[in-house]
Amino acid sequence: MSLFDSMIVHIQDAKSPKQAWDTLVKMYSTNTQAHKMQLKQKLHNLQKNKMNISDYSTKVKNLTDVLASIGAPIDDEDLVAMTLNGLGKYYS
Repeated sequence: MSLFDSMIVHIQDAKSPKQAWDTLVKMYSTNTQAHKMQLKQKLHNLQKNKMNISDYSTKVKNLTDVLASIGAPIDDEDLVAMTLNGLGKYYS
């Protein structure tokens, strides 16, 4: 089995594989419409502001990974539009 890099931070302190699995199940079992909408809104509103580009990209990737893992992938065109929008005027 494999994990997204963004998932590792949530299980790095697990004492056993079972504990890691239980943590992931708890995190990603909330496959509700409201949860999907909340994550999409968070991605849509994400702004780079004073983050460096690497941190901003990581946040975008983490959100898209979680959305994909709960069955709500973001299509490439929308992802590009949201990512560019969040960069702000400096990158225009």
